[in-house]
Amino acid sequence: MKKLRWGILSAANIAYEQYLPAIQEVADQEIVAIASKSPEKVAKFGIAKVYETYEALLIDDNIDAIYIPLPNNLHKEWAIKAMEAKKHVLLEKPATLTVKDLQEIKDVADKHAVTFMEGFMYQYHPQHNIVQQWIEEGKIGNITSAHAHFSFLLENKKDIRLNKELGGGAIWDIGCYGIHALTQIARIKPTSVTTISHVDPKHEVDVTSTAILKDKEERLATVTCSFKGPFRNYYEIFGDNGSIFVASAFRPDVAENEEAIVQRINKQGDIIETKKEKANQYALQLEHFHACIKENRTPVYDINQSLEMIHYIEKAYESLHTGNTITV
Repeated sequence: MKKLRWGILSAANIAYEQYLPAIQEVADQEIVAIASKSPEKVAKFGIAKVYETYEALLIDDNIDAIYIPLPNNLHKEWAIKAMEAKKHVLLEKPATLTVKDLQEIKDVADKHAVTFMEGFMYQYHPQHNIVQQWIEEGKIGNITSAHAHFSFLLENKKDIRLNKELGGGAIWDIGCYGIHALTQIARIKPTSVTTISHVDPKHEVDVTSTAILKDKEERLATVTCSFKGPFRNYYEIFGDNGSIFVASAFRPDVAENEEAIVQRINKQGDIIETKKEKANQYALQLEHFHACIKENRTPVYDINQSLEMIHYIEKAYESLHTGNTITV
């Protein structure tokens, strides 16, 4: 495969603002076609081949892989249709809204021997390699707790992230990043989850939530997310010998100078080591995805981990809706 040839389902903002420039940055990848019913949105992409239906794009033999940035409730349907058309799939997070739906995707991916990956792009940024290295080297001692925060002010009341039927809600949209970081990087695997939320009465989705994850060692991981606060995105992992603070954990691309900052803090609260990294996390994710296809290998973040993540989020929402602490 000389170049990985992409098709994009929908002219979503993330496809235009993040993935279009990222694919153009990667030498061995190109966008062949896009499918959308919105001519005014498609025009700005500058892609020559435009399909009016998703089905028409999927049967194009000149396309190897599909990027799907559709609303959350449509992920399962179009991921399965793409894989049944023998296309590799990069599916925007969250992969699905239920474990059952993601298991169906897994079964189809296995059946057709195609590469499937959930698009948690942030984890491919090298700043998280620093975090994992410091943890493995025992720089902060034994991990005792962790906290993640992601917030921004969502002013458009018609935004799909406020649409319950489309899979809206703060945890699904941005809280999932914190849950991912604390379970996959800090590796605090919860045995119970308690969620406290402010649910918007008009839209019936959570607009601010805090999820408290507790593991078998009684370690706590707290995740806060909100559509009603200033733009902040960070996580901190605490140990018995200090902590690691990641200042722009999930969107370093919009940080000052697009630079990620990772700090190691001692027991007295003093910053004793700082490292800075600059990289395109979207492009790095695309490079990894292509490597997995070419080398027929499993992604570093595979579908089994995605299943684990959806399970945690389902339990967080179960706690939100019941008001109870839920066993994971």
